[in-house]
Amino acid sequence: MPPRPRLSIVCPAYQEEDVLPRFHAALAPAVAPLEAEFDLEILYVDDGSRDRTLAVIRALAAADPRVRYVSLSRNFGHQVALTAGLDHATGDAVVSLDSDLQHPPALIPALVAKWREGCDVVLTVRSDDRRLGWFKRASSRAFYRLLAAVSTVEVRPAAADFRLLSRRAADELGRLREPHRYVRGMVQWLGFPAAEVPFEPAPRQGGVSKYTLRRMLRFAADGLLSFSPAPVRLAAAFGLAVTGASWVLSTTAVALLVPLADPAARVGLVLLTALHAIAAGGLVAAGVIGEYLTRIYEQAKDRPLYLVKETSPAPVAAARPARAA
Repeated sequence: MPPRPRLSIVCPAYQEEDVLPRFHAALAPAVAPLEAEFDLEILYVDDGSRDRTLAVIRALAAADPRVRYVSLSRNFGHQVALTAGLDHATGDAVVSLDSDLQHPPALIPALVAKWREGCDVVLTVRSDDRRLGWFKRASSRAFYRLLAAVSTVEVRPAAADFRLLSRRAADELGRLREPHRYVRGMVQWLGFPAAEVPFEPAPRQGGVSKYTLRRMLRFAADGLLSFSPAPVRLAAAFGLAVTGASWVLSTTAVALLVPLADPAARVGLVLLTALHAIAAGGLVAAGVIGEYLTRIYEQAKDRPLYLVKETSPAPVAAARPARAA
């Protein structure tokens, strides 16, 4: 008799002690219909939480034999925690979703059904959430429009980190070890057959969003710089545009402000105005190039993406070597 297929469910968590019990209580009945066909593995990833998140996960693992966990040595960020979960998952298919209940666990059977139809990647696409503030919604739309215009891969607007990957897709994604990670773009870069399932995000059931404005800006920069050469090209174009504008502005300033009897002052004003404008363009270009160089430097150091502080053992029947961090 052939072995039963295995389904892994990866759930990153950071400072989620309040919501985790409710999340697990919602997840268990959602995946119960799949147990007739699959061996289930629920893998929680504690991203260096400073509250009782790890203690709650340990309790869940003690009470539910399907639960395993990986605890990282510090907070490495959501995208790295997600990567750690994929590295340690043992399933023939791997579903990832956040543990704050905004990604509905009840949708997991629909993702599995699409996978069984032959799709290596099943994305979920979030509907517009009117509960979010206007700034977050507008900035998100603007970012995805910009990314779609300049990216070298197609990135689906409103795609979430709630997705299913086949074992083949998960293994190939695991080969991509860049430290500045934009997993949504990396999944699209794989190019495997994909399907989409829409969903409506639920309100948070506890805690607060960990995506501060600073983290959102960093996440946007990772997406833009990892999948497009446009920033450095735009910086060069900006430098040329500023040079031309400085000539026009300095000439206009000389004509309007400097007396005709003082040619030396005319020349000095032209040079000073042009110098300031060109320096501004050069600083912008240098900043963009410096960001690319910093990322090359980080990649060249070849540090592990994360360090594991504690982990529960994989089931013997399904154990496979975890990918190096």
